[in-house]
Amino acid sequence: MRDFVQLNPAQAEAVAHRGTPLLVLAGAGTGKTRVITHRVAALLREGVPPWRILAVTFTNRAAREMQGRIAALCAGVPDLHEMWVGTFHAIGARILRRHADRFGLSPSFTIYDRDDQLQVMRRAVREAGHDPRHYGPAHMLGLVDRAKQRGLGPDEAGRLGLPDPIAGVFHEVYAAYQARLAAAQAVDFGDLLRLPVDLLQRPSGGGQLGDLDPVERLRRRFLHVVVDEYQDTNPVQARLVALLAGHAELCVVGDDDQAIYGWRGADVAQILSFPRAFPNVRTVRLEQNYRSTGHILACADAIIARNRGRLGKTLYCEAGEGAKVRLVACADERDEARFVARDIQARLAEGADPLEIAVFYRTHAQSRVLEQGLRTLRIPARIYGGVSFFARAEIKDVVAYLVLLVQPHSDAHLVRVLNRPRRGIGKTTVERLSAEATRRGTSVWDVLREPDGAGLGAAARRKVGAFVQLLEALAEDARGVSLGDLPALVVERTGYDAVLDDGTEEEAAARRENLLELAGAMHAFEQEHPGADLPAFLEQASLATSEQTPDDAPKVSLMTVHAAKGLEFERVYLTGLEEGVFPHARSLDEPTALEEERRLAYVALTRAKRHLVLSFAAERNLYNRYATNPPSRFLRDLPPRSLDPDGPRAEAVVGRRSRPAARPVRSEPARWDEDVVLDPGVEADLDLDPPVPDGEGVPLYVGMAVDHPTFGRGELLGWSGVGADLKLRLRFVGTGTKTILARYCRPA
Repeated sequence: MRDFVQLNPAQAEAVAHRGTPLLVLAGAGTGKTRVITHRVAALLREGVPPWRILAVTFTNRAAREMQGRIAALCAGVPDLHEMWVGTFHAIGARILRRHADRFGLSPSFTIYDRDDQLQVMRRAVREAGHDPRHYGPAHMLGLVDRAKQRGLGPDEAGRLGLPDPIAGVFHEVYAAYQARLAAAQAVDFGDLLRLPVDLLQRPSGGGQLGDLDPVERLRRRFLHVVVDEYQDTNPVQARLVALLAGHAELCVVGDDDQAIYGWRGADVAQILSFPRAFPNVRTVRLEQNYRSTGHILACADAIIARNRGRLGKTLYCEAGEGAKVRLVACADERDEARFVARDIQARLAEGADPLEIAVFYRTHAQSRVLEQGLRTLRIPARIYGGVSFFARAEIKDVVAYLVLLVQPHSDAHLVRVLNRPRRGIGKTTVERLSAEATRRGTSVWDVLREPDGAGLGAAARRKVGAFVQLLEALAEDARGVSLGDLPALVVERTGYDAVLDDGTEEEAAARRENLLELAGAMHAFEQEHPGADLPAFLEQASLATSEQTPDDAPKVSLMTVHAAKGLEFERVYLTGLEEGVFPHARSLDEPTALEEERRLAYVALTRAKRHLVLSFAAERNLYNRYATNPPSRFLRDLPPRSLDPDGPRAEAVVGRRSRPAARPVRSEPARWDEDVVLDPGVEADLDLDPPVPDGEGVPLYVGMAVDHPTFGRGELLGWSGVGADLKLRLRFVGTGTKTILARYCRPA
C-alpha cells in the first residue's frame, strides 16, 4: 500500500477521527479530496472490508477522481472493487435495481433522460384532461423535480404548497406521469433517489441477524459512509444518507460558504443543521488554503463574513500575501470589456498561459460584450460550461426569423423555425418540402407558397399556408421598426413565448434575459452605426459566430460564476460588480437569496490563485435596459489594505461616452461604499454616484420596488435626470412600463 502524503494537523484529525459522526468544514482550496481519500485508505488499512464502505459525491468526474486516488493509495488491497463509490444517482440506481421488484419494476428498468421525460409528461398532461399549451410539459416536469427533491410522491404533492388551481392540476398530472413511467418499466432521475428512500423507510421484515430481510441487510451493510460536497444536498439526498448510515459512522465533507445551488433544490440547511441532527458530532475545520494568496483570501473572507448563521471558519495560507487585488472602475459595459481584453492581451504578451486566465460574470447575457471585446483583439476564448452568445438556441431562433425578414429563401433559417414554436409541421412534411425544392431547383420558401407537387395532405397544407401568412405579415409589421425593437416583435407575432417558457422558471428567465440582451445589442449597433439596417447587423452577427480559433489552440475561459465552482486559475477577472447585476436584482429584497449571492461571490474570488481583478461599471446596458447602478455592496466589505490603489489606470475610461462633468468632491457623512478603492485618476473622471431623489438620499438600483399612488407597486428598470427632474422608468403589473417623476413615488 502506498504511503500517505503528509497531512496538516486539521487534515490528519479528520482522517483519524473515529467513533462519532464527523463534519469536516472544508474551505475553498483546503484539500478536502485529499482528506476523503486518505480517510477511506486509512479505514482499509485498519482492516475494514471494502464492501462495508460507501463514498458518495455529486459528479461522475469527482467519483472517478476519488476512485483513482483511493486505488493509488491502496494498491494490493483485495476486493477493492466491492467498495461503493459513486454519485447519489448512481448509488440510488444500484439500490433500485437490486430491489426493483418492491416497486413492480424489472431489474432492467430504463432510466429516462430529459427528452424522454418531456414526451411522457406531454402525454400525461393530456391523459389528465388538460391542454399542454396551458400546462407546459417542461413546467410540469419542473414541479415534479421539486417534489421528488423533497421525497414527495403524487399523493403528497399538496405539501409543495402550490396555489390553486395549479395545485389540483399538478396532483392529477403527477399521478398520470408516474403511471406512464410504471407502464413503460421506466424511472426518471428523481425516482433514483425518492424510491430508495421510500424503500429504506418501510418497516423491516424482521428475522434473525443471519437471515435478515434484504432491505434490512442494506440498512446494516455499511460501517462507514463518507459524503462529499454535503452543502449541495437536497432533502431527499440528505435523507438517503441518513438511512444508509443508520448503523455506520457518518463523515460529511462540505463548505456552507460554497452552497450556491439553492435554485436547483440544494438546501444549505442540511449542512447547517448537521451538528443538531447527529448527536456527539465532531467538527473539524480545514482552513489552510493551498490555492490562493493572502490578499485574495482576505477579500473572500471579508465578503462571506457578512452572512449570518454560518458554521464559521477563516482561511489562511503560507504562500504569502501576494499581489493585491485590483479594483477597476469602468464607464460602461463596453469599456469594461475593452479593459478586460486589453489587460489580458498585455498579460499574454508577458507570457501568461491562456488556460490560466478566466473571466467571470453573473449571468449568461453578460458574455456577449465580453466575447466581442476579446474577439476584437483576436484573443482565443471559449465559453466554459455553455455556448457562445450567438450560438444559444433562442438567439439562433430569433436571428433566423430576422434573416427571413430580409431573405426568406434562406433554407437553413427557414427550416430551423418552421416548427418553432410548434405548429404541427412534422419531420415528414419538412422532408417532403425539401425534396420538392430540390426537384424544382428552388428554395423551400417557394415551395411553401406553391406546395402543389410536394405530396402534402390537407392538414399539412393548411399549416404551411398559415406559416407563409405569418412570415409575410411579420415582414410587413417590421417595416419602419427600429432594430432594437425587432426581437420583441418577432417573439410577439410568432408566439415564441411558448418556447421561452418551456422549462423551469430559471431556464425561462435566462432565455428571456438573453433575448433582451440581443435587443440591447441591436439597439447599440443602431446607435453606433447611424443609418445601419437589419442586413448590416445580421452580417456582424454572422461574422461573430464564424470567427473561431482552432479547437486545439489554448483559450481564455469565459464563464458564469456558477460554472466556475470546482475550478481554479492563476488570473481571474470578476466583472459586473454592481447592485442589481451582482448581487442579482432578484435577490436584493430576499435575505436568503442575498446570502446565496454572497456565497457565490466568495466562490468567485477563491477561484483565483495569484491575481484577481474586480471590475464594475458606472453605467450598464443589460437586457436592453440602461441603468446607472451603485457599486456592488460586496465591494464595501473588501479590506482596503488588500486592494491595489496604485495599479495602472483602467483602460476602460479611455474613449468613454460623453458624460457630464464630475461633481466636485464634497464633504459628506460616511456612505456605504466610502472604502471602495479605485484605480488612480478614476474619481476625477467618473461620476459614480447614481442620481437620487432630491433630499431623500435613497440609493436606486434596478429591480428596486417602488410605490406609486395610482399604479401601485412597480419594479425599477432605470432612471434619468437629477433632483426634482429625476424620472423613474417603472414596470407595473397590469399597466406595463411607465416613466414617472420620482417625486411622485416612494420606496416600497
